[in-house]
Amino acid sequence: MLMGIPNSKFEDWYKTGADKGSKAAADRIEQILQEDRSPVEQSDCSFQVRRQGSYKNTTHTYGSSDVDVIAKLTSAWHRDLSELSEDEKERYHLHHGTPDYGYDEFSRDVWRWLSTRFESNVISWNGKAIEISDASSRISVDVDLVPCIEHRYYKSYDGYQDGEYETGMAFEPRHTGEVIINYPSIHYENGCDKHRNYKETVRIFKNARDYYNEHFNTFWTIDAHSYGIECLIYNVPEDILKRTNRADRFDEVLTFLENEEWSEFDQVSEMESLFGNSNTQWNTGEAEELITRLREMWEDWYDTQKNAQLLN
Repeated sequence: MLMGIPNSKFEDWYKTGADKGSKAAADRIEQILQEDRSPVEQSDCSFQVRRQGSYKNTTHTYGSSDVDVIAKLTSAWHRDLSELSEDEKERYHLHHGTPDYGYDEFSRDVWRWLSTRFESNVISWNGKAIEISDASSRISVDVDLVPCIEHRYYKSYDGYQDGEYETGMAFEPRHTGEVIINYPSIHYENGCDKHRNYKETVRIFKNARDYYNEHFNTFWTIDAHSYGIECLIYNVPEDILKRTNRADRFDEVLTFLENEEWSEFDQVSEMESLFGNSNTQWNTGEAEELITRLREMWEDWYDTQKNAQLLN
């Protein structure tokens, strides 16, 4: 009995999807926020507009659609002082107070100004991101824009300079009151430092997930999100990732994940464990389901009752 997904399928799955204008969309939003009448521009704050997520990290696939963009306030910041001594915390508070223009003001002004510059039927903000549809004449792709503020995770503070800290971003999903912190720049740098096959392996697993959900005839669905997959593959040893044969690499990655203890797995930023109960961590149930279902697909690829695509 034949077993295993053929190499020809991995030739499709490893490639990046088309980038239909993610950078142009981010640049256009930045231009709008910098317009003279924009309250963001009039505030004299410093901010950046950048892509993040799969388009920034080149892990996007053919099925990728929304472009993730952040508008980050950098003239003020959210802080974590938990690693500082009591003396360092005292020195920090001596030098830093509450900014006049912080996250609340910035996110409000970003939303209000964009709401005047895009038609009301193409823009909304009900959760983490301001969603802007490509039905607008101003951008050619769907955009999820997150207004956020620089986050600093302080490692030391001597009181004379800015101290030593890691830089991330912090934001509040609308109407929730919770704060979400992540580190997209560190994530990007660490992903680039990984073996050159790392990102294509992420794309392979994302495409395999999508193929299973769209074409495999079972009662199951893989709910694993793309960020979780990217982090999961980051923890695979490089001696597996460097395998040239993509089918063999896929099989070996599955075998490693089936047999490894996951408690020490990190997110790509290495600033937080991958699995846990915080709002930026993943649950092991979804990861286990991903591995189980992809192994099933590997073993039953030539079962035409499950994989009806083979008959097309």
